[in-house]
Amino acid sequence: MHLRFINYSLLLIWIISSPTSWATNTQALSPLPNEVKEKWNNFSLVGQTKLRRYGFHVYDSSFWTIGDRSDDFNSANFLRANSYALSITYARNISVQQLLSSTKKEWQRLGFAGLYPLDAWLTMLENIWPSVEKGDQLVAVVTTEGKTTFFSKSSSLGTIDDVNFGPAFLSIWLDENSRFKKNRRELLGE
Repeated sequence: MHLRFINYSLLLIWIISSPTSWATNTQALSPLPNEVKEKWNNFSLVGQTKLRRYGFHVYDSSFWTIGDRSDDFNSANFLRANSYALSITYARNISVQQLLSSTKKEWQRLGFAGLYPLDAWLTMLENIWPSVEKGDQLVAVVTTEGKTTFFSKSSSLGTIDDVNFGPAFLSIWLDENSRFKKNRRELLGE
């Protein structure tokens, strides 16, 4: 009995002393597809997280940057200074209509209605995004030129050429008012 307690205590100490930042891991939860690595070979991992809702695993996501990253996502120059990628690997089936609905709700919750052409963006996304199944990946690459290109694991899906779209899209996960604060902090490597 005493030996079992010691074993559990050692296990607990090992778990507690393990690195807590996802960004210190060399293996990304949601790695970049080969096509993204070939076009932009110098992305480095900032942070990563697992989203769970009501106990269900929804997706793994990783946030990547080229160059130095700002510590203040909400600064006006954050997304203009570097290129960024947000990679999401889904743990469940989600229809394109559910993806679009969630995106619209988050933009509205962040106060973007009236500021940006949300309906036009959602129409563009409907033509780019597929429905996803468990294990599928969607990656958004936002460049300093203001273009946002979406990728799956195997191919480019389409580009939105609106300088405001990329920052608004990434705000769903990275804005200080994003819905999931813990996930935001993990994506930003905090």
